[in-house]
Amino acid sequence: MLSRIFDRNKNTPTVPHQLYGTVVAQARLPVFFTDYQFPDTVMGRFDVLILHVFLLCHRLGLEGQAKADNLSQEVFDCFVENLETALRELGIGDSSVPKKKKKLVRSFYGVVEDFNESLKSRDLALLADAINKRFYDNGNTEISAQLAKYCCAASDQLMQSKIKLFYQGELSWINVPQVQS
Repeated sequence: MLSRIFDRNKNTPTVPHQLYGTVVAQARLPVFFTDYQFPDTVMGRFDVLILHVFLLCHRLGLEGQAKADNLSQEVFDCFVENLETALRELGIGDSSVPKKKKKLVRSFYGVVEDFNESLKSRDLALLADAINKRFYDNGNTEISAQLAKYCCAASDQLMQSKIKLFYQGELSWINVPQVQS
């Protein structure tokens, strides 16, 4: 009887892992590297990933429920766990992994700090400015504005999703618009 409790099937993903998997899948879409001009490098991929982790955690945080906050934390924990695995796969030595991981986590919190209020207030100009500073080194205002629109649209889609679906591990992202040249 106890074996059923403690011997959970290791191949069955948990709800936070399911949600994190959808975040990763969205962040890997080629449009972010072609149209939105994120560099197709380790750091460019990381930037797209933290943007999407932020969008999901932002949505869960707006729910105002302990259960949603806990789920947000669990998804974030999956993200941090994945960071450590990725750093090791990149050949970062054991003694350097914690330091590099800490730096990358700080980068995530920078996105939260830079984007949170402008996304909450739907201030597209402020959000585009923050995106331009963080991801484009003040070099691409047109793409930044398009990415700000995408972030707001993605946030709206997440807000329209019923919270019970998140608790079941279900998450569908908005289609990513192509940037018009």
